[in-house]
Amino acid sequence: MRSRLFLALAAAIAVGIAPATASPAPPGVRKLHVEAGALHAAVGASGKQVRLTLDPELQRAAERLLARSGAHEGAIVASDVRTGRILVWASRGDRDYVATPLAPSASLFKIITAAALLEGRKVNVATPVCYTGGMSAITARDLEGRGATCTVFGEALGRSINGVFARLAGQHLTADDLRKKARDLGFDGEVPIDIPVAPSVANIPADGLGLARAAAGFWSGRLSPLGALFAMQTIANDGERVRLSLLAPPGAEARGDAGALAPRSTDGRGLRPEVARTLRSMLEVTTRRGTCAKAFRNPDGTRALGTMPVAAKTGTLVGGSPSRMFSWFASFAPSDRPEIAISVMLANDIAWRTKANLVGRELLETYFGRRRPGPVARRR
Repeated sequence: MRSRLFLALAAAIAVGIAPATASPAPPGVRKLHVEAGALHAAVGASGKQVRLTLDPELQRAAERLLARSGAHEGAIVASDVRTGRILVWASRGDRDYVATPLAPSASLFKIITAAALLEGRKVNVATPVCYTGGMSAITARDLEGRGATCTVFGEALGRSINGVFARLAGQHLTADDLRKKARDLGFDGEVPIDIPVAPSVANIPADGLGLARAAAGFWSGRLSPLGALFAMQTIANDGERVRLSLLAPPGAEARGDAGALAPRSTDGRGLRPEVARTLRSMLEVTTRRGTCAKAFRNPDGTRALGTMPVAAKTGTLVGGSPSRMFSWFASFAPSDRPEIAISVMLANDIAWRTKANLVGRELLETYFGRRRPGPVARRR
């Protein structure tokens, strides 16, 4: 098994063949090479060159991280938040797992539930919520009574508290509310990008218990890493759906500009700006004192990435056939002035070597560390 960049879909566009979204790269993709600082693919019988928007150095770093992870399947994808340019498209396994909805969305789906609750003005960050149980499952009993443990909604996303999202969804949301927000943020259907990709799928039962379970992230559908990336990029852009781009625009070759892009293109709005900003503050809890606070601490106790604020969401769920421990990390940074969004998915054995949050942190350190001398920290 090896880590590699799959270009089957980009090649399909270049040579006019039907894309195969769930199979290994076709013979039309013959090789990858770096030329004038840009990644190219040789495709088709004629060896026609397709230039990509990828950052070669960051791409190589992502491939190394995937190789070290030991996961059976995995993917890392990253974008420039401001432009939608794809910086990394790396996959491990027998097919392109960047654009394949292999893994359950797990607790990443709490982003959708939180967005739907905030869009409907049902809660705010100070709303108190009491809950019971929900550590590894949601039962009917968990939805009864007042609840023995209390918190505020603003802490629930970063700490990934299942009981909070199950209860609030049951009280305030319908299956259609969740489906609509899943479509807005890339968790259901295709994301706007310049290559054809497989759609993610959100499965939201209409019955009360099924809806509560789905809202908390228990088997609420299958998500591609590209879909998770698009959600983070949309939140980072104050709710604006900025189109993604993997193919360098016409004229990039002549200009010699590896990062050249067509003008930024948008595809409507996924969130109200104030809702996106609220989600941003809730996602910062994840790396400060939430589910991956430990992963964002160095051995000496200092914060990874220095003082830079990082918005993120993690997810973990065991299942599938063969059985896998699916691990997610989706993020953007700096969260106050977003530059890069990333999504990491690992499908490990039950006994795992590393999790997606550690891989994601290392990629962020690579991105920011290469541009800033000394300890990684946010410039004011």
